[in-house]
Amino acid sequence: MQLTVEVCEAISICSLQKAIKGIITKEKLEFSEDETAHDFMTRELSKFAINGQTFKYISQDNYLGGHRWFFLCPHCNRQAIKLFLPPIKAMNRERKYLCKTCHKLKNQSALVGTNQLYKAVMRPLKRLKDIEDRIARGHMKSERVQALLDEHELIEGRLKESPEYRLYAFKRKHSID
Repeated sequence: MQLTVEVCEAISICSLQKAIKGIITKEKLEFSEDETAHDFMTRELSKFAINGQTFKYISQDNYLGGHRWFFLCPHCNRQAIKLFLPPIKAMNRERKYLCKTCHKLKNQSALVGTNQLYKAVMRPLKRLKDIEDRIARGHMKSERVQALLDEHELIEGRLKESPEYRLYAFKRKHSID
């Protein structure tokens, strides 16, 4: 079975950058000519470690000013915005944060995008979950909530009549792959 990015833990360089920029803003740091924001970012990134694993970084000048940061994958040294850690149950996988290529990961949608099961079952289930999440968040007018509930009911009705969904539900209930 193909391992997907959705089941792996991930760290993002963007999240790290935001956290460090938050430190700069919170502490109202001002930089001298000797130390720039880039130097501060480099120093703070070098302190980051997770599960005993440290990382290397590279930055590129942004044409609007500033820098675009990337991880360097510990295995292949390619630039990556995210590094992934496979779940413990993943056999024959190194328990290190590496890029998608090194872990041979795919996105779930890339595996099942044109598949009939995806169109008939997974996409509607995903929409149902999206509707439930939006209603749970609240802060909507009652007309919008009612429209979402009507859509939810319609999708549920179609799913229950769908032979693909009935087979899918049976397999899930009885743990059949």
